Amino acid sequence: MTAPAFRRLYLLVIVLHLVSDVALSPFYPQLFERLFGVTDMSATGTYIWVCRVTALAAMPLWGLVARRFSMASLVTWGLVVAAALELMIAAAPTYTVFTVLSAVQVAVTMSFALAYPAFVGSGNDRMRDVTAHTYIINVGTVTATVLGAGIMALPNPRWGIAACALLYVALAVLCHRHLPRGRAAEPAIRDDAEPRTDGAAPSRSADGARPARLRARPALLLPLVAVCAAVLAAESARLVVRPFFTLYAEGSGIDPAVAAALFLLPQLTVLAVLPFAGRVHALLGRALLPIACAIAALGLFVQFLSPDLALLALGRVVFGVGLGLGHVALDLRVFAVTRARGPAFAAVETVRVGATLISPLLATGLATTGLALPLAVGAALFAVLSLLLIALPEGPSGNPATTGDPAAPEAAVPEEDPVPHGDRTSHTAHATPTVPAHPTAADPAPAAPRDHQPSARDREEEDQHVH
Repeated sequence: MTAPAFRRLYLLVIVLHLVSDVALSPFYPQLFERLFGVTDMSATGTYIWVCRVTALAAMPLWGLVARRFSMASLVTWGLVVAAALELMIAAAPTYTVFTVLSAVQVAVTMSFALAYPAFVGSGNDRMRDVTAHTYIINVGTVTATVLGAGIMALPNPRWGIAACALLYVALAVLCHRHLPRGRAAEPAIRDDAEPRTDGAAPSRSADGARPARLRARPALLLPLVAVCAAVLAAESARLVVRPFFTLYAEGSGIDPAVAAALFLLPQLTVLAVLPFAGRVHALLGRALLPIACAIAALGLFVQFLSPDLALLALGRVVFGVGLGLGHVALDLRVFAVTRARGPAFAAVETVRVGATLISPLLATGLATTGLALPLAVGAALFAVLSLLLIALPEGPSGNPATTGDPAAPEAAVPEEDPVPHGDRTSHTAHATPTVPAHPTAADPAPAAPRDHQPSARDREEEDQHVH
């Protein structure tokens, strides 16, 4: 199967993960009443919290598992187990059993989140891949909600839930048949020393020191912590304004249907600005993320100033512009730091899930004092994040590879942890005798083993000289 073809499979896995997470989420109260006769609203809150806590616990574990097993194996077996669990959930006799089985399924399907770095890491155009994922998140959310409404419209929702198992089975068969095997099926993530292609032991520098990759770990930890903090702040700021916005709008006399339209306006704006994200990033480079956060802060502040319909609509549009550009810029920063590797990405994703636990509590506490306060706090979080991103140092060593700068040349990434991009220069291919996890036609052939391996210092000086 060609590289574009198996990359499409990764996209399908991402879509299915989104659909399974979102489809029934707006209808849990109605679902529990129809299936189990449960009318207590706290049942919905309990169910959501159990699933989110499970996701928070499972994500780092999948990052560890990804060190030893290929993405193809994780995805295929995850789909098979998820299909079986979907059937069990459809037949669940009580609310408690339904909740427990759903939590187990969430733990299993969190492995699908690693399809995103696998998709990005196997491509040649990171901007295109991140933009495509952003489209999927926004369009997929709407599509999944429509699917959930269709399930609830059935005489018995259990049949709709059970039918979703067929999607898992069909995709599992496709992944088993077409996801890359052989060298590409080696452990998807390895952060120990890479073996040489001739089977020899990992190379050491001339002074007998440990490989440069292992020594570089402390220097790479700071950017990872920084990007995790940025994700936590951005996700918390984005989510804290959601639960009580429609109440805030309706409080000023706005019709509920109009309030619902205003609620969706940022997502529609995101879809409108995504086609321009590449051009804006090419123009602004690293500055795009702090500028996008500042725009999002401005949009929320405008909404906080007045619940007037015109100002609310303007603020929602400005907020959506910041969200769209910021989503792309933040994901580029994430992949520049994690290098599309599963364990590091799992750490970021764990923080992202953690924001979904923090933001509802924060929103509820703020809204009890004033319905406008979540907007003010969201604006403040985005504003502070924008200032911190501007002041963020470029990294301990000044190497662009450690800065998280998506505008930095790909060849500046240390050669001991290559990212498969077709635009690598020839000297990078010569210095990297390893095969990427998902080779494509654009990947350079591995260099022949040499009698003498230059030290990590020599290679770094060569990179800086060339770039």
